[in-house]
Amino acid sequence: MKHWFSLALAAALAALPAVAQLDGKALTVKGGKTDAANAPVTLEHSGPAADGKITVVDKASKVACPATLHDGKLTFILDELKAGAEKELVVKVEKADTPRVLLTPKTDGKIIDVTVDGKLLTAYYYGADWKKPFLWPINSEGGVTLTRNYPMSGDDKPKDHPHHKSMWSAYGDVNEADCWMEEEGSGFQKAQDVSFGSGDAYGWILSKDLWTDKDGKTVVGEEREYRFYAVPEKGRFIDERIVFTATEGDVKFGDTKEGGIVAVRMRGDISGPAKAKITNALGDKGEKTLWGKPSPWCDFSGDVPNAGMRGLTIFDNPANLRHPTSWHVRDYGLMGANCFGYSHFSKEAYNKGLIPENGDYLLKKGESVTFNYRVYIHVGSADDARVADRYADYATPPAASWK
Repeated sequence: MKHWFSLALAAALAALPAVAQLDGKALTVKGGKTDAANAPVTLEHSGPAADGKITVVDKASKVACPATLHDGKLTFILDELKAGAEKELVVKVEKADTPRVLLTPKTDGKIIDVTVDGKLLTAYYYGADWKKPFLWPINSEGGVTLTRNYPMSGDDKPKDHPHHKSMWSAYGDVNEADCWMEEEGSGFQKAQDVSFGSGDAYGWILSKDLWTDKDGKTVVGEEREYRFYAVPEKGRFIDERIVFTATEGDVKFGDTKEGGIVAVRMRGDISGPAKAKITNALGDKGEKTLWGKPSPWCDFSGDVPNAGMRGLTIFDNPANLRHPTSWHVRDYGLMGANCFGYSHFSKEAYNKGLIPENGDYLLKKGESVTFNYRVYIHVGSADDARVADRYADYATPPAASWK
């Protein structure tokens, strides 16, 4: 009996490694083609959720990088790594304290506040009093918000396009249901199950939603996850993963410009032809030059009164459908990633063979399609904030492996 019990206990311990076993575990990380800075790095780890504070310590510099163990992966924020260089690091598990990225539900409604190092980054609104969920505000360094407050608050101008709510995900033709607009006759996004967690490298929100037509009939199932990272305030990151699943039957995303699988509406005082500084990865500048063109990223910046140049970039993941995506971006403040509206977009891009004539996309019943994006909230211009380098960190992050 004792022998059987010992074998069973040994097998159980081997199958379920304790978090404490993570303490002292060594790993290496190797840089890519560009110098990395404050880059999230992820590697697999089969173990339960952490019951303490985890850091990953650089053996040479002794710098401790914040880490989060979640969903079978360890993610840490690497402070810096030169191109092609290697580092040796070791995991340290300590007594838990207040996570750097703290998510807190409000008692007065379906709202989750997200703070990083005690400073509000954003909040997630998903109550039934809104037609679709959204993040608002999107704060940069010093609490300076980069997205507009209207229509959530009346103290903002211009008061147009009430469906443009700070940062959101929507599309205007899903089996002919309009899930972009919010006027009478448009569809809905209904949050069915929302969960969240806090951490030292990142906190997260997982929202399982149904997109419906105007009568409440489901047209597509959707799951979105936001990750909010503990990176310096002058350059915050928000990752979004959105998965569409054809739960009820075939789903056609029809060709329309009215959509952004991730979209933002920038504050009014940095918008307009004279103020908006819009650039993309190809070096194009201004709405007339880059609207509808495919590009790995698009940036919208402007000179905020009493705060200086600030900006927000959306990165399109290389694994996304039809990467690089086209951009529904307007100098009045809208910027959205849209890989479906080809017939409305740049004729120049079509003539060059960069996009097809029509962007209809059919998702067969039971199939799913996944989109991943990163939003980079920065101080300074796109050049000042080294947007191209931060995109490289996202597209080809430093590679980590256990020793």
